[in-house]
Amino acid sequence: MVRFLLCFLILSQFSTAQVNLDKGLQAYYPFDGNAHDKSGNNNHPVFNNAVITTDRFGNPNSAYHFNGVYQYMRIPNKPSLNFGKEISLSVWVRPTGFYYGICHASQLISKGGGNYNDGNYALRFDDALYTLGTGCDGGVCDTIHQNFRGTGTVLKPYGGDFVKKNQWYNVLYTNDGRMARLYVNCELKYEVPFPETFTNTEDLFFGKSDDEIFPFWLNGDLDDVRIYNRALNNKEITALCSDSIKVKPVEKPEPPVAQVPQPVIEKRNNDLIKEFIVEHDSISITLYDNAEIDGDSITLIYNDKILTTHQRLTDKPATFWIKIAPGSSRNELVMYAENLGSIPPNTALMVIYDGKKRYEVNIKSTEKTNGSVSFKLRE
Repeated sequence: MVRFLLCFLILSQFSTAQVNLDKGLQAYYPFDGNAHDKSGNNNHPVFNNAVITTDRFGNPNSAYHFNGVYQYMRIPNKPSLNFGKEISLSVWVRPTGFYYGICHASQLISKGGGNYNDGNYALRFDDALYTLGTGCDGGVCDTIHQNFRGTGTVLKPYGGDFVKKNQWYNVLYTNDGRMARLYVNCELKYEVPFPETFTNTEDLFFGKSDDEIFPFWLNGDLDDVRIYNRALNNKEITALCSDSIKVKPVEKPEPPVAQVPQPVIEKRNNDLIKEFIVEHDSISITLYDNAEIDGDSITLIYNDKILTTHQRLTDKPATFWIKIAPGSSRNELVMYAENLGSIPPNTALMVIYDGKKRYEVNIKSTEKTNGSVSFKLRE
């Protein structure tokens, strides 16, 4: 009888310590060979050009790398991705670079736009807390003092534990309908009153936000993304983040560019259309097909480096950010025609955002010449 009682007590203690990480799980992306949602709700990406890579344990094909330029995932909006007043987001991330465009934010998860619109939820890292948001006014990106943040945040940096490149972090956000809390590697970094209803009509994005002006491209690796319709408790939070002690150190970051197949670029003359004098050292470039959509496909090259290849020109925006070097430095953007479409030549409407200033230019490329524009930073 004594043995039975002892056994019963041990089993009762054990079962109490268990946590149910499936309860309220609406989307789960372990990235074990693919990007499918394993929650049972079929929230699979309909677009994914991120590159599969090794995870924090060194397992191949078990995480995804985003190159900070054009790689992202998009998951269509569904009722299972919209919640009431409670939510939890958990993700493992290894930053491999920083975002130098306006506001300097690197978006991990985003649903509802880039700027905390009503009903939005998001996770990111940026320098806004340390620099008091001066990055949105054209200030230089502070890569040393960046913090993780969620929807609902503090107004000051939370100590000297700033984001470092090539290091894995578990970032976990909860909101119980009253308080927003952010944990990094099991440590509570902040809690602030932030009542919100996490419902909106927009798609879910990994690796960027769905905003032309504020795309917030992520340069880093993501793994084990979980989205819940409830606030996790302390035991559940610890269960998700405590395996950080098993992390294998990454000695050398993987070069993302080497994993992207490079096209064969023929030697052609560059036809300079216009030089723009700009006020900011980071500007956005958006391309559209400026006539009938006829299958035009381009490679976009900035200072001899490929920004994107096999990019179709349509009535949908294709947006990229470029860094403008000061002085007499070369800042040349070249549109190389991979084909001429069914209506030659290959033409595009280029929209340039320099802070709040907007410029438009029509650019064309042929089999013999590349359309190009150049930029100079105003001194």
